Amino acid sequence: MSSARDVTPWARAADLAVEELLDETLVYDLARHKAHSLNRTATLVWRQCDGKTTVAAMAVRLARELDLPVNEDLVWVALERLRRTHLLAEGVIVPPESAGYSRRDALRALGLTAALPVIVSILAPRAARAQSCVSDCSGLPDCIPCQQKGRRV
Repeated sequence: MSSARDVTPWARAADLAVEELLDETLVYDLARHKAHSLNRTATLVWRQCDGKTTVAAMAVRLARELDLPVNEDLVWVALERLRRTHLLAEGVIVPPESAGYSRRDALRALGLTAALPVIVSILAPRAARAQSCVSDCSGLPDCIPCQQKGRRV
């Protein structure tokens, strides 16, 4: 029987546009039309989701990269957030012993917020909705034609 330490998650690759910046990674989910900004910690965990690296190994690498005392619970927090934002290829189930590990617990354990995995997401409008003016609203729910907005087409 394998333990939670032996879990080897996969990062999702399909239908994503990824832009890596200095201390964050921007991910646009083409299927869900959502944009996500992963901080350094979340990025480091996501990059290790190769289907080979265990949670235990991720924690060791994360501690080395951040030069902070990191335990597996912090990796599980990151994996849970990646799962909720659909950035993992398959669902990762957080083990019961780590399920209750909160951001507050992480703050207490680390003593600072810099290492917390943070993912900020926004819903991006579809191309038809992003237009400044639509003359024909047929088939578009909640659409207000340009004439009613005081604009000419």
